[in-house]
Amino acid sequence: MRRAALVLNPAAGSHRAPRTAAALERLFAQHGVRLELLATRRPGEATALARAAAARGDLDCLLAFGGDGTLREVAAGVLGSEQLVAVLPGGTTNVVAGALGLRRAPLAAARLLLERGKVRLVDVGLAGGEPFLMQASAGLDARALAAVPPGAKRRFGRLAVVAAGRAAWTRYRFPEIELEADGEPFRATGVAVCNLPEYAGPYRLAPGGSWEDRRLDLFLFRGRGRRAALGFALALVRGHHAARPDVEIRPVGEVRLTGPADLRGIDFQADGDPLRPAVPLAIRLAPARLRLLAPAR
Repeated sequence: MRRAALVLNPAAGSHRAPRTAAALERLFAQHGVRLELLATRRPGEATALARAAAARGDLDCLLAFGGDGTLREVAAGVLGSEQLVAVLPGGTTNVVAGALGLRRAPLAAARLLLERGKVRLVDVGLAGGEPFLMQASAGLDARALAAVPPGAKRRFGRLAVVAAGRAAWTRYRFPEIELEADGEPFRATGVAVCNLPEYAGPYRLAPGGSWEDRRLDLFLFRGRGRRAALGFALALVRGHHAARPDVEIRPVGEVRLTGPADLRGIDFQADGDPLRPAVPLAIRLAPARLRLLAPAR
């Protein structure tokens, strides 16, 4: 590796991102790599920056420093190209970085990638054309993420998400979602289409899933009410949720969310970012895969 660029979310890491970026420049220079900084100023800009950087064709690697949302935007910008991408943890939960075995400290993660990085080809999901690496979901979790006030994640980290989740849990009415999975109809109060099995940190929502197997995994929750939702959350933490009678997990090729038509009371999210889809919403794998730099296994 001789030349790389870092897509930087300056709001990540409680305003520590610019200081960390300077330290990353020094680290890469020590390894003979010139690191270019590409700072975002607004949501969605990482996609445009990544697309322009990939089009130049002169970068050995394009790194995303921020949360899972920053990585998703970068992946959206390079999908379909041969651009190699890497992630450095700098957000609230850093699910993808954790799944790759990267430490929460971005400098330690960068050093590991520079010294032991290998290229992996990973699947990318599409929710109505919007790329995602982890999950696209509808239900209580999407409502909780939508309820996090702007700037709260930067100021309070995971506590902001936990507080929003508790507030959503006390008021949510668990409306029924209609869908088709490979043409078969289903109904559930919570739906997640998983590309990566890890969810909300180290928990594996789809235990048998992988983002290298060219398939998605459909998670369905049919519970109603706060007690059922709390019971599921505790089972997820313990790794026992798949055995619950109100949970179903199955491999799928394509999912179509078909109702309710007005979407009243239902929220959607992809990799932690709110979605504003129209129904029907098709969720499938992208034809292209992502070239991802990851620590050697």
